[in-house]
Amino acid sequence: MKRRNAKPAKSALRRAIYIYARFLHIYISTALFALLIFFCITGFFLNHLDTFGGSASDESKEIPFTPALSELFAAENTPFENPPLAALKQYVQQRHGLSQFNRMELDEDAGELILDYSLPAGYASAIFLVEDETLLLEYQKGSVLAVMNDLHKGRHTGGAWSWVIDLSALLMVLFAITGFILVFQNKRQRVNALWVTALGVATPVIIYFVWVPSITGV
Repeated sequence: MKRRNAKPAKSALRRAIYIYARFLHIYISTALFALLIFFCITGFFLNHLDTFGGSASDESKEIPFTPALSELFAAENTPFENPPLAALKQYVQQRHGLSQFNRMELDEDAGELILDYSLPAGYASAIFLVEDETLLLEYQKGSVLAVMNDLHKGRHTGGAWSWVIDLSALLMVLFAITGFILVFQNKRQRVNALWVTALGVATPVIIYFVWVPSITGV
């Protein structure tokens, strides 16, 4: 009786695995539809940067201090000795949307406080000209193509996009695993599919060891 009951139990477990694998495979593929195409296309672009590297334009804009900003500097008797960094960062983020702060530079002789920011495919510098009460924004904006390439790399894209990349990577792994599980459900195509899988694993490994440049003898 135990042996007879074992087979139906195994069949039920196998059937449940296939059902859940198919469910996950379908919905992960639909959820990742746009992102998978995006990363594939931008991966191709990154492999051909001479053609698809994109472009960038340098621009600048002078903006008079707001009354609040003038009061902020007036309240600081020695802004270069004790610069109000937190308040300046908040001002720049609220007014101009810049959040990827890198560093602050001070040039007391020129009367400049410089906040440096990173952008995908570009940069921005908020230069506070204290004596002139003017904010000089110098920035580089990348083309759509250049921004897409940096989004693929996660370069200067912020924490939220970093989560998008991590989650996409995990879901792509799960997508591949569930697809591989479903191979075993199809008895007619199983052997051929496993051979194709083995070929897909072996081909890049062989290409790496045979054709990719490397250093030896060290």
